[in-house]
Amino acid sequence: MRTIWITGGGTGIGRALAERYFQNGDRVIISGRRPDVLAEAVRSISGKDTCDRLWTFAGDAADKAHADHVITQLAAHGLSVDILINNAGQNSHHPFSESSLEDFEQAFRANCGSALQCTQAVLPAMRQKRAGAIVLISSVLGKFASSDSAAYSVAKYAVSGLIDVLRQDLIDSGVQVLGVYPGFIQTAMTLPFVTPQSAKAKFGKKPSQMADAIIQALRQGKTELHYPAYVPWLIRLNHWMPQMAARLAKKFRQE
Repeated sequence: MRTIWITGGGTGIGRALAERYFQNGDRVIISGRRPDVLAEAVRSISGKDTCDRLWTFAGDAADKAHADHVITQLAAHGLSVDILINNAGQNSHHPFSESSLEDFEQAFRANCGSALQCTQAVLPAMRQKRAGAIVLISSVLGKFASSDSAAYSVAKYAVSGLIDVLRQDLIDSGVQVLGVYPGFIQTAMTLPFVTPQSAKAKFGKKPSQMADAIIQALRQGKTELHYPAYVPWLIRLNHWMPQMAARLAKKFRQE
């Protein structure tokens, strides 16, 4: 039985992943900042208040003490993490002109700092076993920024850099690194920022669809996942024609 640790596992993509892995017979560890949300996720996924294959840890994934606590508790049961999915994050959705340095620091801590801490916590055992997988969920905004989510975009660019660093560091180690770049996924974090019936809203995918794509990409041994299908085209457009990409982004923001 594999042990899967999903940060930010109480809602959205993280919860959808937890449900899929639980249904597959894996042991699922979900962590998050809100104990009540985690408890509700356990009831929804397992149909019970507690389950020996579904553990929860409430805390801040960017806190080293929290990450170390998860690993220590697993080790006490003779367990280590087989797959880490760094899904924790937040988006204050403020434009650059309204964003302070503190906003950028908080966004980095929530989106990239959490991935750093948890990855460093699981890597020693993975290196020793020469097996395991680390998934880092960035965003299309980690390669094609949105000025309306300035701090979030910069933080997700940092996650994209971390993905590249880990891929190089772990080459030939037996540890798989998968960088995930979602477009608009219909979660509690993203829905408030999207106008219903807008062009952007029509492209939205469900968290369960994103979860299925991640699991399939891991099985296929991929190093990057761009989802849905329009994401790689937006990234290419921003790379090759940045002015046109900026105008297109502005048009979508005005809808």
